[in-house]
Amino acid sequence: MTQIFIFLLFISATALAHPVIYKDGTALSSFNMPSYSENYLMHSYSTHWSTGLGHLRFTKGKRNTELGLVKLNHLLWRKNGEDYQSNLYLHGGVGIVDHEFSPRNTREAYFAGVEGDWETRTLYTSFKHYQFHTPAFMDLNMTQGRVGVSPKLSDAGDLQTWLMLQAMITPETDKSVILTPLVRFFYHNVMWEMGSSLRGEWMLNFMAHY
Repeated sequence: MTQIFIFLLFISATALAHPVIYKDGTALSSFNMPSYSENYLMHSYSTHWSTGLGHLRFTKGKRNTELGLVKLNHLLWRKNGEDYQSNLYLHGGVGIVDHEFSPRNTREAYFAGVEGDWETRTLYTSFKHYQFHTPAFMDLNMTQGRVGVSPKLSDAGDLQTWLMLQAMITPETDKSVILTPLVRFFYHNVMWEMGSSLRGEWMLNFMAHY
């Protein structure tokens, strides 16, 4: 029973990194690299649904495509084992796109995505794919996968540290896979990540809930 209780405390801490957190929780997040960024303000009005505002940027050279979205997240499936948890989420949204790759214009955009993860107290894997449909311009995609380990079992309320490797591709703006080693930290209601890709691009991510 003690091990299960500690694991549940751990899961409640790492849940802040998920698209849907606890009922009535609000999350502010910012994920940033030179070639891609995501920023969200989301509110979970149940344990299965969250909604809010998002801004995303794809960069190719010195040109950006930026999307402003009203976003909806849904926890489709969750499995709590004795020492692990896995989740599957669906995403959707509508908004506008500002596109600099062709003659600049602002038009409507639509968004859909899927995201899943599996984690224990010391192991972590995740996958997500985003699809952006912009009728006036080209469609955009982002696919990302992660694996990670925690070098130390931390008590609830202590600083938690994870070592991770991220692989990401945005084929319409960069056809190569970007591999990024990073360090993730959790402390109470705050998560932050720092890393650098193998080709020298910085990464700085942040998320907090209240």
